Amino acid sequence: MDKKNRSVKVNVLFLLKNAWRWEKKIFFYFSIFTVVTALVPFISIFLPKFLIDELTGLKRPNVLINILIVFFIISSISNFLTTYLDNIAFPKMLLIRLKFMNLMQEKCMTMDFKYTEDSKILNDIETCSKAIGDNTNGIEGVYHKLFELFGAVIAFLGYITIVLTLSPWILLYLLANVSFVYYLTMKIKKYRYSKKDDLSNYSRKRNYIYDIMYNFSYGKDIRIFNLSLWLQDKFNLFNNSKVNIESTIKNKEFKVSIVSIILLLIREGLVYFYLIHNVLKGTMSIGNFTMYFTTISGFASWMQTILNNIAHINAQNLYINDFRDFLEFENKKENNKLNNIPKDTTYEIEFKNVSFKYPNSDRYIYKNLSLKIKKGQRLAIVGINGAGKTTFVKLITRLYEPTEGEIFINGINISTLNKSEYYKLFSVVFQEIKVFAFSIAENIALIENELIDRNKVIQCIRKAGLANKVNSLENGIDTSLLKILDSQGIELSGGENQRIALARALYKNGKVIILDEPTSALDPIAEYNIYKKFDEMIEDKTSIYISHRLSSTRFCDVIAFFEDGEIKEYGTHDELMKKEGNYYSMFNVQASYYEKENLERECV
Repeated sequence: MDKKNRSVKVNVLFLLKNAWRWEKKIFFYFSIFTVVTALVPFISIFLPKFLIDELTGLKRPNVLINILIVFFIISSISNFLTTYLDNIAFPKMLLIRLKFMNLMQEKCMTMDFKYTEDSKILNDIETCSKAIGDNTNGIEGVYHKLFELFGAVIAFLGYITIVLTLSPWILLYLLANVSFVYYLTMKIKKYRYSKKDDLSNYSRKRNYIYDIMYNFSYGKDIRIFNLSLWLQDKFNLFNNSKVNIESTIKNKEFKVSIVSIILLLIREGLVYFYLIHNVLKGTMSIGNFTMYFTTISGFASWMQTILNNIAHINAQNLYINDFRDFLEFENKKENNKLNNIPKDTTYEIEFKNVSFKYPNSDRYIYKNLSLKIKKGQRLAIVGINGAGKTTFVKLITRLYEPTEGEIFINGINISTLNKSEYYKLFSVVFQEIKVFAFSIAENIALIENELIDRNKVIQCIRKAGLANKVNSLENGIDTSLLKILDSQGIELSGGENQRIALARALYKNGKVIILDEPTSALDPIAEYNIYKKFDEMIEDKTSIYISHRLSSTRFCDVIAFFEDGEIKEYGTHDELMKKEGNYYSMFNVQASYYEKENLERECV
């Protein structure tokens, strides 16, 4: 992923532009908040001065009362407005952060599938998630600091004006003193950022183990195989590695804090000595002493606040930069002139000299693979595990693009078609069945509940062989799966989940059907019956059936036997059996195994 070096100004303008787009009212709150926060500190500066001047001067009771009343009213109103505006703005800033979070989620769900299996990209995602992870850091943290900064700067200008009336040299000394602490603070923040990749890597691995330990779907394996200590050790390994880096950073921050405290003591001591000296000499009144004393006390604090805010914005700018890099990270650009998806009831698919290797790998899965799947043809892809069967599906569906060569559908190169429209052609059931913690109906239709064709859902459930199970449930197709969102949710068996996936494919009614070993949790006979029944339901659609069980795909028009990324044998079941090659040998081995298994069952 290409990295861009955007300035703080560029990223702040980016944040303000989006804030204006999503929450314009926040700028109104911001304007009032800035004015009020700029006025508040001067109450504590001038109130004591006016009171002391009056008490040491004319001592007029009515003037003293008026001073107290005016300052009480100003203080009450300003503090109320500050708190009120802060409370209004906080949820607005949270909503803006959630908008940015939505942008990242959308990017994760639409980026090329190949990146979901790239550890470098996964680390980048972990890093840029720091920009949207909480209220005080990243994007929302910058909004909060900007909200505070402008009022603080205006107030600080007032402090500078007051200190200038005391001595320009004291002003320069104070500025230099605090600036040095700021310099050290920025060095620490940059050091933290330099460790971001390591921190992200360990965080991602630690979170993965953490999720396993709290994910009930792993519960049986953890208990039966006594994995708890093993997983805890792995969690501690990654967590301790992260803690060690954090400890190094905290130690550096501690040293800066010590330097800051020493400089503070020196700064305050010298300045207060100068003020006391002027009072003793009679060149400064008690009222002015109080005013300058309060100003000097607040000066360093306000300057430190401003510099800390700026340092925080500068540090978070690095993460916002990563966030924007991720958002602007482009998939492989599609051709400017895209072809229309060919309109047909059935489709021909052709591989022409296709070679493919996974990202960051030198090993080719395929080399010059050529194969044509005719319109309406039932193709079986068979072979042992690791033969490249699932990769074949990923290439057809454009989850991956060929490294070399071309793939055509009805004579059109699929790389010239709009990818999101191309996806609509396929009903695919993958090996790994993913069910969602929603209702059965939503799991099958995969759309909002109110848009679901309930009759169609019921028909698909019946065709997938799940009707008896669903009919036995009190809420039928409205029954929730899993217990993550609904405590009344149910857990389906592996075979039942696979039938949900089959019903899902039927509901989508894609023009090309692909079954990528979705029935591995079923016995061979059940798998064969489902494949055969499913085949009868899809009519004349082009379909691809993938299995390592050769008996399940005998009904197909043609069988491609894959081995080591190549099509070693090709033909009908009978033709391949007559060749007495690898297909023949593997079929007989499996047949004898299943016969033995059935015999043992009968004996039991």
